[in-house]
Amino acid sequence: MNVFRMKKHHAKSLRWKMNTDSFLMKSGFLFSILLLSFCAASCSDDDEQGKGRAFFQTYWALDANNSSMPCGGTLWTQYSDAPVGSEVGKLVDNDLDTKYVTYHSNVNINWNGNSSVSVKSYSLTSAADSPEADPKSWTLSGSSDNQKWVVLDTQKDQTFAERKQTKTYAVENEEEYRYYRLSIQSNHGASSTQLAELSLAASAFVGDIDDLMSKSSGSTYSPDNVMGTQHAESDLSVTQEKLLWLKDPNKEPDPFAGLSWAGFQVSNLYPFGEPCPADVNQHSIGDCCLCAVMGSLSYVYPGFIKNIIKNNGNQTFTVKLYDPKGQQIEVGVSNLFVGTSGSLGASSGKSGQPTWSTVLEKAVIKWFQAFRNTSDIGGIGSEYAAAIITGNGSSFAFAPEKLTPAELQRAVSVSLKRGKLVVAGFTKSDVPVDGKYKTVSALIPCLCLWMIRCFSSCVIHGVQCLLLVVDMTGRATACCSSRMIIRFRRLSISV
Repeated sequence: MNVFRMKKHHAKSLRWKMNTDSFLMKSGFLFSILLLSFCAASCSDDDEQGKGRAFFQTYWALDANNSSMPCGGTLWTQYSDAPVGSEVGKLVDNDLDTKYVTYHSNVNINWNGNSSVSVKSYSLTSAADSPEADPKSWTLSGSSDNQKWVVLDTQKDQTFAERKQTKTYAVENEEEYRYYRLSIQSNHGASSTQLAELSLAASAFVGDIDDLMSKSSGSTYSPDNVMGTQHAESDLSVTQEKLLWLKDPNKEPDPFAGLSWAGFQVSNLYPFGEPCPADVNQHSIGDCCLCAVMGSLSYVYPGFIKNIIKNNGNQTFTVKLYDPKGQQIEVGVSNLFVGTSGSLGASSGKSGQPTWSTVLEKAVIKWFQAFRNTSDIGGIGSEYAAAIITGNGSSFAFAPEKLTPAELQRAVSVSLKRGKLVVAGFTKSDVPVDGKYKTVSALIPCLCLWMIRCFSSCVIHGVQCLLLVVDMTGRATACCSSRMIIRFRRLSISV
């Protein structure tokens, strides 16, 4: 799971003028893709998070919002010998630091979906230790009745070159099955077998980007701080006094950039029923990168948004963020938001009404006040903002002109298929698109959807880009520069 991030660029507006059905790019284009793989460690309630629940040691139930299986259902294993802390549910917790263990060299892992699905790809992730316990040979089979099984894929002599490595396999399958079984037939010589993650997908495997990694640069990984190098030294210390101030919704951050606070009634956090990019519209605050992160997150993982924002029912809200050391904290938010001439100057919904994005933006402003000694979030970078919301800030980049259009398309497609967040923007303004629309040099939160449509229906020419990938392997992405940039973020957060 990786993410793209764009370099910062100050834009006065986010005028979105682009034809999403056909696009011929004659100027640099800026992409930011963030990868998300959520973990239960930052969840307060697994059932609510869409993760699941264990009702026997060998069983784990998942609801329809889970990110590991194509629908809700039940995962179970052949044996009940998993040690405490390494039960079958660890296969689908999106935490690469946990693992499922059985004291057998072969084992069947079964999936019973609540509906029949045509699985077209699946992924296995090696655990953090003991490569000798990695699966070596296995088959994936499907069944409609849990009696008659059809072998869909067979792998032999497979090796995981790294710890916590995810390997994805395509499945030529058009049939919809309710039951799927991974039959691990051997490992690499250990008496036990282990896996960190297992996922089944109804989408086809589109390849990988391993061959592009030699073109990467600009890593923000920090061995000392999960929040990344961008948070390693620049943030202030965490104190109990600050945490108490942050948690109190009646404690307001300072006004900034000539703006002021005004009261607004929050009637509906989710106007469309679920969080979506249309809920994120930038106005008076120069935080296009934060808006892009919020929009992308809502598109790929809307459940995560609902899990970190609690409506207290009295026009106050509690938002879960992460402190500079990567510890989850609570931020209390009132209904005082940036206002200009009676209108909402903060991020808003389509009609200018407050939404979840307004609340989340205000929470980040309070975070800045506590840990940056300023409430001014103007110019905040995507990798910086994403770490505050998700709890992980490791990333790397591809410099301008390092990727060809075809490589860019593959990088975006692979990342979206693997659950990465995607934000994008143009590095040059007012470039005509089909004679009707014009580009804007700013990050556009809703470009996740545009990229899916654009990349599936057109050819992009003359792309200049910087691709920044972020490694988010513990918990739960960009801004413009003079040239196009792309950022991947690997996230492991609660959803």
